[in-house]
Amino acid sequence: MPSSGSLAEGAISFMSKKGIIIEKESDRKLVGKIKDFPDIEIFFQRSGDIPLSVDRGMGHFGITGLDRYLENCEGSQNSYVVKDNLKFGDSKLVVAVPDGWIDVTSISDLVEVCYEFKQNNNNLRLATKYPNLARRKLEEFGVTNVVLVTASGGLEAAPMIGYADIIADITVTGTTMKENNLRPLLDGVLFDSQAAFISSNFIPSKFKKSSYEIIKKINL
Repeated sequence: MPSSGSLAEGAISFMSKKGIIIEKESDRKLVGKIKDFPDIEIFFQRSGDIPLSVDRGMGHFGITGLDRYLENCEGSQNSYVVKDNLKFGDSKLVVAVPDGWIDVTSISDLVEVCYEFKQNNNNLRLATKYPNLARRKLEEFGVTNVVLVTASGGLEAAPMIGYADIIADITVTGTTMKENNLRPLLDGVLFDSQAAFISSNFIPSKFKKSSYEIIKKINL
């Protein structure tokens, strides 16, 4: 389960509505239980770590952002998405350009910019925390000749510092981008994300009955 933030609050509320009551001794405790399922133990992690924890079998179920799962585990044979929209945790992966790029307002404009960079023997640099997801979606839009710069910190500073020309990042309101003189493209939403329930494909037989009951409740 997510350990903090709105995703954590939403996950606890979602599970409660499904009749799955999470019991936790304190907010600082990173381990919990499920009432009526004494054989199941809950571990609270950063939402970004949950996809790989489940995919590698360290956890059997998880709630995380669909964007996080697809970035790290799309196509994996070790895990799958049980439910891709839990009705909370909505966000978007968007492409944003500096306000100074007044002639670039759409993806088609971005395609032209990429062509201009190529004509000058350069590549457009895009900073993102989601290189796999961003590349797949950009290619679908016909945006090529882009070098993806992977970053883990505040992406909004990338164009100002100079290690990238534009960014692709997750946003809910776009306020942070606006405050840092960045502007999302009008049609620049690469991916609509929300909280998802994921499962490992390798659940030990002794947990099969409980696992079936949990998935049944999740899908109600």
